[in-house]
Amino acid sequence: MGWVGRTLVLAVLAAPLAAIAQDDATKPDFAIWAVKFGEPLTQIPDAAAAIIACGSKGGPASIGLKSFADWAQCAPEDSGLREVQFSYDDEKDYIARAMELEYRALAGGTSVYAHPVVVSVLVDDTGVVQGIRITSDDRASDHDRRTAFVLSRNLKARFADWALACTDIPAAKGEMPVGNQFIHEHCLGANPDKPDQQVLLETSYLRKKGQQALSQETQQINKGYYESRSWMEIINKPYSPSEAP
Repeated sequence: MGWVGRTLVLAVLAAPLAAIAQDDATKPDFAIWAVKFGEPLTQIPDAAAAIIACGSKGGPASIGLKSFADWAQCAPEDSGLREVQFSYDDEKDYIARAMELEYRALAGGTSVYAHPVVVSVLVDDTGVVQGIRITSDDRASDHDRRTAFVLSRNLKARFADWALACTDIPAAKGEMPVGNQFIHEHCLGANPDKPDQQVLLETSYLRKKGQQALSQETQQINKGYYESRSWMEIINKPYSPSEAP
């Protein structure tokens, strides 16, 4: 075999290895899907998170925590569960950018299916995991915010065997479509392997009351004046999933 042939063979053999290396670089050391229900929150290694804090239902982080063991500092929600929010360790992001891995740059740090998200774990008053929450991150760029509702499509596919029952929520007073699209959907399903475990998916793409497409003063487009959101909770009974605020 000549040097050209050997080069081609080596290139073919190296391609899968490069793909595996890139795939490893795009995965966080610990993702929200790895959380084990019914076990203490301290199952998550502190080193796997860049930031640990009390959550605010998808909003900005509240009280900063030094460790997952500090979960008791977070106030209970109406359900009685406490929300502990964390962001993925961003070290791999810096490595990926240095390696010019395009997908990782697209996916960002804390992301699900390449959508920037806020991830949280819901624990009871003993620190045992009873649920997880994923919501699209409103602090993302306008482009990522606008497509945030698309994340729910990926989540629906993930939970397709949970017998999701979906309902369209009618527009409330003052709510309007974004362009020609109005989406407000509520889906509820149960784990076929663990019937006491429920999933809630809520999707919205709409303008709230007062969110006009054009400024009445300047007649310029009001950038970002819309709601685009994907919200997901998986909860163990007797607790119930809570809807998006």
